[in-house]
Amino acid sequence: MAGGPANNAEPERQGFLLDLMTGADDDAASLQKLADASARWISTTAGIAIECAAVLHRQRSCPASAGSTPAAASLALDDETGEDPAAIASALLGPAVINPGGARWQAYRRRLTDRGFGAALAVPLELQPGSAGTLVFLGPANYVFNGKVVDEAAWFAGVASHSLKLALDVHGVIRAGDNLKQVLESRTSIDVACGVLMAQNRCSYAEAFGKLAGTSRHRNLKVRSVAESLLRSLPSGAPVTRFEPPAIA
Repeated sequence: MAGGPANNAEPERQGFLLDLMTGADDDAASLQKLADASARWISTTAGIAIECAAVLHRQRSCPASAGSTPAAASLALDDETGEDPAAIASALLGPAVINPGGARWQAYRRRLTDRGFGAALAVPLELQPGSAGTLVFLGPANYVFNGKVVDEAAWFAGVASHSLKLALDVHGVIRAGDNLKQVLESRTSIDVACGVLMAQNRCSYAEAFGKLAGTSRHRNLKVRSVAESLLRSLPSGAPVTRFEPPAIA
């Protein structure tokens, strides 16, 4: 993997990926790293400073975006005119070039001009089903995206697609592990609390859990909260729960 070399000389491009994970704790941080790397790469090809915004759409989630500059980030998503670059690229099923002087997408052209840009190039990303992404490259006033830059951006979008899919998958696995740990910790606290009640009241597990559940309803608290409160009241305090990964032979 690479964060994006300082020049676009062609070592072997086969299998090239961007490192969107180092220092990135979540999807938003990886999206930011993608926007920064994309701006550096296309700026080298264009021979002029090009900014970039990265956009991520997911089902049942609000769109997420990041930009190599705040101005770039502000041009990534729809401003209620219906002319956002992601929608334009999606409608064209490929790179959408918005160069100065064109007649289409006037509302978006005004947004470009207002923020000091002159041209935009939107390239869709191929992600998992249920997700869609776009890279939006932004050129300075009077800049025109030529065929060489468009072709390079299209190739780079393929690299970005594989790299972002990998980063999103890794973040998903980490979130799933964190959620599982929380469930296990919650279950363990309840089980230990039930054991305490069973010893104190000489009752069954079901009866002990019923006592916790009843207190939970009465106090409008989660059962785990009631269990942890009981354990903290013990003379020795609440036991420490640790989870170790299984040993691999």
